[in-house]
Amino acid sequence: MHIRSSRKLKGTYLTTPSSELVAVGPGHSTRVMALIGNNSRGSHSIQLAKLDALSAMRRGPEVVADLSITRNTPELLPEIISRGFVASALPIYAVRKRDGRIDDQELLDRCRTLIELGARVLTIHPTATPRLIGLAQKRMVPWTSRGGGIVIRDLISGAGTDNAYQRIMPALASMAKAKDVVLSIGASFRSANIFDSFDQTQQEEIRSQITLADGLVAEGVMVIIESPGHAAPRSIQELSKVLAETGHPIMPLGPIPTDTAIGQDHISAAIGSALMGLANAAHMLAAVTREEHTGGVPSVESTVEAVEAARVSAHVIDLGLLLATEDDLEVASARAAAKTCVVDRGKAGCSRCADACPLIVDPRNL
Repeated sequence: MHIRSSRKLKGTYLTTPSSELVAVGPGHSTRVMALIGNNSRGSHSIQLAKLDALSAMRRGPEVVADLSITRNTPELLPEIISRGFVASALPIYAVRKRDGRIDDQELLDRCRTLIELGARVLTIHPTATPRLIGLAQKRMVPWTSRGGGIVIRDLISGAGTDNAYQRIMPALASMAKAKDVVLSIGASFRSANIFDSFDQTQQEEIRSQITLADGLVAEGVMVIIESPGHAAPRSIQELSKVLAETGHPIMPLGPIPTDTAIGQDHISAAIGSALMGLANAAHMLAAVTREEHTGGVPSVESTVEAVEAARVSAHVIDLGLLLATEDDLEVASARAAAKTCVVDRGKAGCSRCADACPLIVDPRNL
């Protein structure tokens, strides 16, 4: 679909570097976002290698997010865009903090810079309040969001009752509307374990996210809601019902349905997102790597692996909601015609089953 402005359409659309619009939300194919980012001066070349590997994938991500936490490394957005991906960014990471405080103008300027560089999605954390900070003290882990933690620290440092994003929201919303940029409303209080999931803190934050999303959409700004973090299967069912009823596009952070899959969270996140997606509450999947809870830095290989896992989840969601069976029919038909369970083998049977292969049994010889 080649339409010059997403403002001609209702809903949320991501503008690709070639000006094609990619729809995100209920009724559309599930999208995938890969995560990269500089965390040291020497990490830039590794991020470029990740982008090259993602570009080489047969079914790569539609979106690549720059989660760089450094200010002294080259910008990644031009590299993301040059490879044809929709670019996403998180502005607050590169804003200087002075005694925990955030300068409003510097944050707004960083948003403007990222938009000028070509970001079409900005993840923001506008939900933190003194009340939610207080409620979160009842949890095992009050908060785990890195971006949300920066905003929370700003509030605790004496910034008043409004957080940094609330203070710049009118100007940011106007900027996003003018440039067809999607504001992805982050979850500052996403749960750090399954026991804190869908508690009072998270439920109140989700209500705050929904209220803000409704208001932004009414002003003509495109939105995505991010949620929930870790969530047990029962919690996934409960929060999915609430999120699905909003009609807004949802990007699950995971969800991670078990705290025990250390080193295998690309698998646990794929399972969690499939559960959430089949409840119509996951429309763009953030590709979680196996390093999520190991303390390690994602490699080129694990970044690709995370996208592959997310792609499987996305396809399962689309099978369930959109009856997108074309690829499955092609594979099943090829296997049936060749009398083998191995795709592209070209002849019947396989080395695993040898003469015991049930697919090569001819009923006429019985």
